[in-house]
Amino acid sequence: MAGIDRDRGAVVVGEMRWTVGRAFRLHQLATGRRLADLVVGKRDRLHDVLLGLAENPALPARLFARLVANGNEDVLFTLAHRDQLTLPQVRDLVAVGNPSLTGFMVRVGLVPWPEIPKEQPGRLLDAVLGGVAPAAVWRAVATDPNPEARREVAYADDAPADVITSLIRDLDLPVVASAAANPSLPPDLLPQLARHPNTVVRQAVAENENASPLLLAALLADGGWPPPTRCGACHSREVACADHTPGVRRVRLAAAGHPAVPPAGLAAFLDAPENTVTTFAARTDLPVDFLNRLAAHPCDDVRAVIAANSAVPEALLRTLAADHAREVRRAIAENPSVPLDLLIALVANERMPGEPVPRVESATELELRTLASSRVAQVRALVADRTRLPRVLAEQLATDPDIAVAQRIAARPELAPERLVEIIERHGPSVFAAVARHPSCPSAQLHWMAAHSAGSRRVLREIAGHPAARSETLLLCLASEDSDTRRRVAAHPALDLPVLESLTDAPDGSLAQDAATNPALPERVMERLITRALRE
Repeated sequence: MAGIDRDRGAVVVGEMRWTVGRAFRLHQLATGRRLADLVVGKRDRLHDVLLGLAENPALPARLFARLVANGNEDVLFTLAHRDQLTLPQVRDLVAVGNPSLTGFMVRVGLVPWPEIPKEQPGRLLDAVLGGVAPAAVWRAVATDPNPEARREVAYADDAPADVITSLIRDLDLPVVASAAANPSLPPDLLPQLARHPNTVVRQAVAENENASPLLLAALLADGGWPPPTRCGACHSREVACADHTPGVRRVRLAAAGHPAVPPAGLAAFLDAPENTVTTFAARTDLPVDFLNRLAAHPCDDVRAVIAANSAVPEALLRTLAADHAREVRRAIAENPSVPLDLLIALVANERMPGEPVPRVESATELELRTLASSRVAQVRALVADRTRLPRVLAEQLATDPDIAVAQRIAARPELAPERLVEIIERHGPSVFAAVARHPSCPSAQLHWMAAHSAGSRRVLREIAGHPAARSETLLLCLASEDSDTRRRVAAHPALDLPVLESLTDAPDGSLAQDAATNPALPERVMERLITRALRE
């Protein structure tokens, strides 16, 4: 067990005695920095420390006020991002008078309507977007002389319907287009906007989630009737373009990507560019002849979307399983309807990412038992990746001889912690990182792996982030050359206080900042750091 020898200022780790100085010297060796380097960039490091304190969940209210008094904008914004700010704290931040800070706080709904400094430019817009202003304020901002403000209102999904309706008559084209795409716009106004002379507005109508199939079919066919007289290229010019074909095409492509467009209308788009085809290739209501044509599309990405489409007939899936593109073959494994025998055949020959597979997610208990007993290790690994795994199968897979299966199963919470030792004995250091991700991995096991990790960055990083890691284990991790590992150590609440305090003075600003976020940092140390920063 670890402890502090108060007389000698040492951290006792098993049979070893680590002075705080020695622990910190290990950190210096890992970073290549000397204590003398603390002087260099001291002001920047103190700034990082203040940022860490501003994030610290254990920061006392009185020190919150002192950080506000610091006035540094980065620190102020970090304080504004804290969870569960009290109204007095919100008032303190608003009282600083920083327009950017106040605007942010109003927009995210932190400042009540009566507390908003309405005399500041832009605050009314911030208030409506933050959801704290009365409906009348929406209407006021919708008539703001600044078109940028009106555009933001037109784009807001939660704007009142009457406000959005008023903006479709705006003189600014981007305002009208944003209003036309807004789902708050009454649907009965969309046909009117679909006849707008400018293709930019028609395209916005095609992107509105409430557009009807009939309206979409009309836009899909020829960009709408009557023919447009303006487009995005010429809307601000006195003389219109001779040809608005590119704008009309954008309208048609937008309609083709809408989920409510009738499938029959997509026939002319099956050979369209991949970025258009992929917007509808995943639809499960496409006719079989469309699916067959798209399965032969020259673009690998399109064929991959088809391979993952649950509506694709089994025969076509088996054809795609022989596709020359690996991404297409792998996409079949993402298909919720893939036959198990085809999935098994694919997995046996393709390297799959370690993520849950839809067909295995929906497998019956009998199918899971069959897959878990497969002679193919990759198939057993699919079971180990399942989101919810019956405990009996977790216990079965814990004895699996394949390393890939072991690495997946070792981190599963369904696995009893007592089985972790057996997995380590069977597979050795190659499973250390996975074992360290097990939420109930015993502290003693974490320490043993840290001591026998041979400096593996991945292993020490996982151990340093485990809630059960003890102080003596964290000291072993602190000697790592990996900066992410050291930062996890600095933020770990179990770190011995003398070491934690020393890390707030570390030359590495990121390390000092993480130490400052540690909720175990004593209040007296927090206050000392703030006092020093304010003084310097």
